[in-house]
Amino acid sequence: AEGVRTLKLDPALIDESKWANRHSSSFDTTGFDRFKDEIANAGGNIQPILVRPAGTRYEVVFGHRRYTACKQLGLPVLSMIMEMSDEELFTLMDRENRERLDLSPYEQGEMWRKALDNGLFSSARQLATHVGASHVHVNQCIAIARLPLFVLELFVNPTDIQVRWAKEI
Repeated sequence: AEGVRTLKLDPALIDESKWANRHSSSFDTTGFDRFKDEIANAGGNIQPILVRPAGTRYEVVFGHRRYTACKQLGLPVLSMIMEMSDEELFTLMDRENRERLDLSPYEQGEMWRKALDNGLFSSARQLATHVGASHVHVNQCIAIARLPLFVLELFVNPTDIQVRWAKEI
């Protein structure tokens, strides 16, 4: 793509996006440990992450797992750098995230909740139209993300909460 550069960046120069949706527990699993071992054995991430410039730093658009693995391993992060607006960042991150099978309704809802709370979209319906998701699904996931803390703490992990439970909870 035009205006895209690929560089190995020091992870200390990269920040997570404010819309990052991975729950911290997703980095504390044997699956993530295996993923991190693969990156260590390869000497870094083979598939670049996407970042945008943010002053003298960079912000992750997608590739938070690869970024976190490299950061924990002390390895430079292979990164594609592209200028983009907040709306473009959110849309690319959302599309990439929804193509993954392992993102929970809580994590997806948390990302969408942050976008609404930060005024990126004026309504859940506008957000749903923009990202190409059903507004019912968007509202269900946001409802899970907005559950009171005492309810979330009833679960071993909020990522266990299923969409079909949203109405009853």
